[in-house]
Amino acid sequence: MRKTWHIIAASSALLILPPLVVPVFSPWSDINCEHQEINIKTGQARYSRSLWFARISERTEDTALSRALGGETVNAAEMEAWHRVNTLSPGVGHSPHYRYHGALSQAKEFELLRQAYGLNEADAAKLAREVLIQWQTNGSYFAAGKLLQDKMTELEQVGAANAAPPHR
Repeated sequence: MRKTWHIIAASSALLILPPLVVPVFSPWSDINCEHQEINIKTGQARYSRSLWFARISERTEDTALSRALGGETVNAAEMEAWHRVNTLSPGVGHSPHYRYHGALSQAKEFELLRQAYGLNEADAAKLAREVLIQWQTNGSYFAAGKLLQDKMTELEQVGAANAAPPHR
C-alpha cells in the first residue's frame, strides 16, 4: 500500500511540476504565451495565442498604417512579410527584444501624429508607405522611429509658424 501511494505521488508531481517549472526557466515558450507580429509589407498586426505548444487562436487586424494604405502592399525589399514584435507570457512583465519590437507602438504613434496634425489621406498614405519602407530597408524599427520623430518636429514647426502672430 505504501509503495502504491509513492507511485501515485510521483506520477502526480510529474503532471503538476512541468507547468510550474518550465515557464520559470523558459518563460516565453509556447507552453502559455501570446505572440504579436507585424506585416512589414502591409502594416497589419497578427495576434496568436499558444497553450501547450498548440496554437489555440489567431487573428489579423488592421493598424492605422494598413488603414492609411487602403490595402496597398509595399515591396521595398525582398524579405518575409511577418515579423515577431512581442512574446507575452503570464507573470512575465516584458518581452524578449525583437528586431521589430517597437513596430506596433510606431503604428499607434503614426495614428496619433495623423490625428494631432490633421494629415489628409494622401499625406497619411505617403507617411505610412515611408514607415514600411524604413522597416524593410533597414531590417528593424529604429529608422522608422526617427522618421516619425522628424515628421512630428516638422509638423510642429509648420504649425508654430502658421500660428505665430504677425510682426508689428
